[in-house]
Order: sequence, then C-alpha cells, then structure tokens
Amino acid sequence: MRKLFILVCFLSAALLATPVVNAAGMKVATLHPLLTDLAQRVGGEHVEVVSLLRAGADPHEFDPSPGDLARIRDARLILASGKELETYLPRLKSNLQGGQEIFEVGRNIPSLRIEHGPLYVCCPVHAHGSLDPHWWHSVSNMQRAARLLARELGRIDGANKDAYTAKAQAYSRQLDGLRDWARSELAQVARKDRILVTAHAAFGYFCDEFGFRSAPVQGLNAESNPSPAYLAETIGVIRDNNVKAIFPEQSANPRVLESMVRETGVKTGKPLIADGTGTGSAGTFEGMIRHNVSAIVEALK
Repeated sequence: MRKLFILVCFLSAALLATPVVNAAGMKVATLHPLLTDLAQRVGGEHVEVVSLLRAGADPHEFDPSPGDLARIRDARLILASGKELETYLPRLKSNLQGGQEIFEVGRNIPSLRIEHGPLYVCCPVHAHGSLDPHWWHSVSNMQRAARLLARELGRIDGANKDAYTAKAQAYSRQLDGLRDWARSELAQVARKDRILVTAHAAFGYFCDEFGFRSAPVQGLNAESNPSPAYLAETIGVIRDNNVKAIFPEQSANPRVLESMVRETGVKTGKPLIADGTGTGSAGTFEGMIRHNVSAIVEALK
C-alpha cells in the first residue's frame, strides 16, 4: 500500500511539472512581439499565447527575469526569433521544465550577414560578419515563418494539425496582399533614391526584398556618441550619395541627427520601427510594414 502511495505521488508530480496540451489550448510563450502576433494568427483558438518582451522594448538588451521564467513554467512551446538575437537562450534552456521546448523560428529562414558598407553599425552584440537577426523585415520570410510554425504546432498537437496549416495558408495569402501593396507604394521612390539611412543595421532583409541599399549610421542610436572625425566622414558619404533623408529609430540620438541635418540639409524622415517592437497599430507585423513603408515613401518619393 505504501509503495502504491509513493507511485501515485510520483506520477502526480510528473504530470504537474510537464506542460500538456489540453482543452483550453496549448500554452505558447514568445520572446518577441512579432512572434506573439505570428503565434496568434497561426495558432488561433488552439493556443494560449504569453508574451515576455513588451512592445517598445529593445530585444537586443532583453534578458528574462525570474518572474518571466515563472510565467512560462507551464508553456509547452517557447518561440524565439533565433539567428543569435536571444543571447540568453543557453541559460533559458537550462531552466526548462520537463516537456518544454524552444523553437527558433528564424533558424531555417535564409540568413543575411551584417557587412561593412560606406556607413555601418548594428549593435555591440551583432558585429560585422555575424548573422543579421532582423529576418522579420521581409514579407516572404514571415510567410515562411508561418509555415514553419504551423508544422511545429502540428507536431506537438496532432489533433489540430490541419487547423494550423489552414491558418498559416490564410495568413500567407493575406501577406501576399501586403507585399503587393508595399511594392506599389515603394514604386514611387526613384531607384537612385533608394538609400535607406538608418540608426543601425536592421533593414538588410527589407532592402533585399524591396530593392534598397542599406546605410546604417553609427551614432544615431541614443547610446552612441560618434567622434567628430566619424561624423565628418558620415556627412561626406551622405553628400556624395545625394541621400534625401535620414530615418531615426525609436531611440534615436537627436543631437547627431540635428548635426547631420544642419550640415547636409538632408530631411529627417519619420522614425522607423527597426526591432519589431512597435506600439499601437504598428505593434503587429503588418502594422510595422505599413508604418515603415509609408514613412519611407513620404520622405523619399
């Protein structure tokens, strides 16, 4: 009798420690707001989504707190962006409960690498030659991400596999329309003016998909203070390339922007959403793309 009691206690503890798929939906945790949007669109009513990274935060600096880890203790699946964006993943993996898995959505999406150009910088973590982690700036990449996530959800929750596939296909068709809209809008910008001067190297995938040149400028980020020599060199490059506008980001350095505008007469475009953590109507993938495309066209057409 005592052995039976011990066995029952052991099995009960194991069940409590292991995330399961139940009638209320599979619990999915996300490490990026755009993955929250993706999980909701592909998972629908079959998943419960918990987002750890708040809108407006910097994913390059985010590190889950003990409270965050407690919130996802019963999540069956944890979605990471991948491509070395989440440098804390090894530590997170060591804290997983039995049955939990991390799915790096960007792992099987073709990568670009951050390369030197006439103007260059990304961030201290993602330097020259490293993977560009900002894969979500491509509509085609997000369509691929939807297919990959549907396959992963279906693997875990086979009963709803067809539903996940159908939702991913419907979302992909919606994104076809978004890409058509973006191309139509961006056609107003002359080829010679398709130079995207931004605060850090976040728009490589966008430029690759829509035919722009990326020119990230060191010092536009709030934490950066370029030397006078570097600032002079940057101003020279802007003049030589007849750049029409500079685009700040959510945390732009106003002093550097003011210096460049004063010296070159270049326009300041509306701030772009670089790291996919927009707020309000720009908090979804479609909202981010529409915001960025509209800001680019307004400044460069």
